Amino acid sequence: MKAWSDIGFEIEITGDQSPSLRLLQSVDPAKDRGESMHHSGGACTETLLIYGEPIKETLQKIEKPHFLIVGLGLGYIESVIAREALLQKKSASDVGMITSYESVPELREFFFRWLHDDKDSLHPEVINTYEQMLEAIVRDTDLTSEDVKAFLREHFRKPVDIFSALDKDVRLVSKYHCILYDAFSSKTSPFLWEEEFLNSLLEQGSSSSCILSTYACKGSLKRALKNHGFEVIVREGFQGKRNSTLGVKNP
Repeated sequence: MKAWSDIGFEIEITGDQSPSLRLLQSVDPAKDRGESMHHSGGACTETLLIYGEPIKETLQKIEKPHFLIVGLGLGYIESVIAREALLQKKSASDVGMITSYESVPELREFFFRWLHDDKDSLHPEVINTYEQMLEAIVRDTDLTSEDVKAFLREHFRKPVDIFSALDKDVRLVSKYHCILYDAFSSKTSPFLWEEEFLNSLLEQGSSSSCILSTYACKGSLKRALKNHGFEVIVREGFQGKRNSTLGVKNP
């Protein structure tokens, strides 16, 4: 059984007591540790701030909405989609599609096995991390962790339902009403922030009415959004981070 360190990560417990993962190795030789998936101030809190409201609004306004997540990670965004849908008394069938991309094969495998309660094949450390993540997601609601897992199991029924890395030749399976862009930064994942790729992604993937939300505020992203008819709204980042970005098309 593989622990996080076996696949190049270490656990971080962030300021709101929710877990995150950090790369053990940095792409910057001047740094001895790699990039973290979330702000140290709170992985769950940051996810809700950056992605919660766009998800909530999409669920309120669109019938059977399609969601695209770039960066499965620990499954925070997917779990927030389930949380917000359930809080609006919607079932899994009320969400048309959840498409998630993740370049690290073990993250895809671990999440799927945990979601389907295949715990005998997972390291206890890995199981505990996912359980902590989900406990943070349902905190201060009347939902249970099992409510969220049951919802997500309907959208991730087979391992292949979680897609591997995006590349320049990707052909998206749908047009999406809500795009949650949570890839590692341009230092760690430069290709995903190149303007040519972002233009292709938005051309293929954005529905006529669409919201894109991300923690980042890069010029390449803002130009691509404007090029595809989005209004670009620059928002304050989480706990001192640089600004985040919201793109809105035909709200």
